[in-house]
Formats: sequence, structure tokens, C-alpha cells
Amino acid sequence: MKRIGSNLRPAEQKPQRKLRNIIRYSDEIEPSNDYPRRIFSPTRPGTCCNDENREIVGSVREVDGFKYCYKICQKCGHAVRYFYPAVKTNDEAVRKYRDWKKYMTQ
Repeated sequence: MKRIGSNLRPAEQKPQRKLRNIIRYSDEIEPSNDYPRRIFSPTRPGTCCNDENREIVGSVREVDGFKYCYKICQKCGHAVRYFYPAVKTNDEAVRKYRDWKKYMTQ
């Protein structure tokens, strides 16, 4: 899923903060959950990986207006960083983009 607004902001308004990923993908290391330090996950999701099998690990976090959490498959241990769809925003560029999209779909 592409983050709405990530390419809309002018260069001077883009956040300089890099989002650190605690998930390490490896097929040699056994899947393990050491949240919030590190999560070891298989490189590819299994056929068991769906919304019913994934559980939220830790709390929902927010960085630069985007809310996300970590989800881990209960069966195979595959982990993902899940970004929630943005509902409200204070960013002017994102608001203009959404208004434009509403206009284009009418």
C-alpha cells in the first residue's frame, strides 16, 4: 500500500526523520518476537498469512501523521509493518490531493 501524501509534499516540507524498521527478514533464523527491540520473520508469507491469523504486537504508533503497528502471523511468524489508512490529517498537501481525487472521481 502506498502512503498517501508521501510524494505530495514539497522537498522543504518532507520529514527528515527516517522510520526505523525493527523487522529482520531471514530464512536462517527461527521466527521470534522481541518487541520493541527486534522481530525476526521469514522472508516470504505463507498461505496461512491473512487478517484472521495476524495479531497486533505492541501498541499503535504514529510518525509524521501516519499510524502504524506491527502484525505477526500466529502460525508461521511472518511479520509486517501495517500502516492504517489515513482518515484525518493536518497536512495541507494531503488535503489538496484528497480534494483533487474527489473531484476526479465525480
